[in-house]
Amino acid sequence: MSTVKRIAGFFDRVKAPLSKISGPPSPKDEELILAVIQRIEVDGEDATVPATFEDPDALYRRLMLRLDWQLKNSGLTPDEILRTYPREAKSILIFKSYEKTKKKKESAAIRDRLIEKGFKAVQPGIWVLPPTRTPPDLDSQDALRLWFRQNIVKQVPKNVDYVFPFIASVDLKKIVSERRGIRKMPAARTLFGTLSLEEVAPPAHLYAAMKAKGRSVKEIILSGDIPLLSRAFAEKKELEAIQTNELEIGARLRHATGSSAVTLEDLANLGPESVAKAVEGFVPHPKDFGQRLIVEAQYWMRHLGGTVPT
Repeated sequence: MSTVKRIAGFFDRVKAPLSKISGPPSPKDEELILAVIQRIEVDGEDATVPATFEDPDALYRRLMLRLDWQLKNSGLTPDEILRTYPREAKSILIFKSYEKTKKKKESAAIRDRLIEKGFKAVQPGIWVLPPTRTPPDLDSQDALRLWFRQNIVKQVPKNVDYVFPFIASVDLKKIVSERRGIRKMPAARTLFGTLSLEEVAPPAHLYAAMKAKGRSVKEIILSGDIPLLSRAFAEKKELEAIQTNELEIGARLRHATGSSAVTLEDLANLGPESVAKAVEGFVPHPKDFGQRLIVEAQYWMRHLGGTVPT
């Protein structure tokens, strides 16, 4: 069964609130989601605010901050996320064909304002406001015109002339794109290629899509996902190095263990020397990093009811 059908099936079978959007999560899944949020800190986040399913929007947002690397490597696309989203994905699509002023410093005033409000450039003159930034109540021409004038035009100097052939509130689920042959030229960029995964749907749905691909929190942890485990203790530069060199580190560990895949259990039972050699050249202190990675793997093994060396 395709990923699209699996995610869509969740919503056909379960008429559930947002807190249950991921499948719904089992009690064990809920426990692990809360445990990951509590275990892994994120810069700028108030650690004193408890994670709870009573506020699912905030909870899944916090979860996906910790799974951002796993989301980027999930193989999901914005188009796929939109096709499986059970609600409208409203967005503002505009075409700016003319902008001119006699003052050079104001020559790009409208463009700058669009960027400031979160619009993304699709093609020259064509801009899209991602669904996650689009107000939900733009259901009429008057509402759309008022929003545009208050949020864009009002902030632009009065001596700037402009033409917008169209300004539309659209459901991105009803839009398609086509291309053939061209891949890397700027002209090949489609609307869906312009938006990131985080911009097209709420965090709860992003997690549901990952889970449908076999990438739930439990499965990510059990797979021995080194970037996720490292997030609990690594410095920013260390984490970036681990993410950039994840494939090479995995290859070194597989060579050391002689197995085709290194799991959480493997990491928990490896010797510090093997892990240190795997990360050597990527972090300043490989022995210390390797030891901390093993400790983290052992923590999650105990949390999941597994056995670890004594």
